[in-house]
Amino acid sequence: MDYRIKDLPKSEQPREKLHENGVNSLTEVELLSILLRTGTSGKNVKELSAEILNCYALSSLSDRSIEDLKDFGGVSNVKAGQLKAIGELALRMQNEHKEKISSFSDVKDRVQDMKFLGKEKARLFLLSSGNHLLYEHEFEGEVSAVSFQPQKIYRLALKHNASAMIIAHNHPSGKSEPTKKDIETTKEIVELGQKIGIELLDHIIVGKTPESMRKNSDIKF
Repeated sequence: MDYRIKDLPKSEQPREKLHENGVNSLTEVELLSILLRTGTSGKNVKELSAEILNCYALSSLSDRSIEDLKDFGGVSNVKAGQLKAIGELALRMQNEHKEKISSFSDVKDRVQDMKFLGKEKARLFLLSSGNHLLYEHEFEGEVSAVSFQPQKIYRLALKHNASAMIIAHNHPSGKSEPTKKDIETTKEIVELGQKIGIELLDHIIVGKTPESMRKNSDIKF
């Protein structure tokens, strides 16, 4: 038996929420629930939608195989096809509004504010194969800290179907030269990216001015 939207309590039904509060009040899970209409045996449509979006960004669904999508228990060929179509529509709409990062100056403009930060932060830019910005994320703490492990950034990159990435982090001291740890961590990120096919294009150190490690270090990006 499939669990439908109308089987949910009225207060949890996305269509009711849409009519009462407007489409802007809906979460991505609720929007996907409306489009999918039904869940699977033992799992209502909101639970199914939440499970899918916890694993994949909406715009990356079109690149997943039918078999990958059927890994979500109870998802049929028809529902997997729906998900791919929804993902493709999201991707096309996203492409219409993407910013492009095609040079160091483009990144420089986006990280100038980091020189005023009193503590160290790292900023990640995930890019498509055409260097369009897919996603931007900021990490607290120094680049070598647990919060910025290479495995963590590549999980984000895979989730957003990125082809490349750029990293920036600031030095509150004002020095733009990379530390020994910066160099070691960057090499680790480059090597991991080469194994899984996601290129690190640059690592920007923001001191008094932003400086490119691609240009000013011996690391082979």
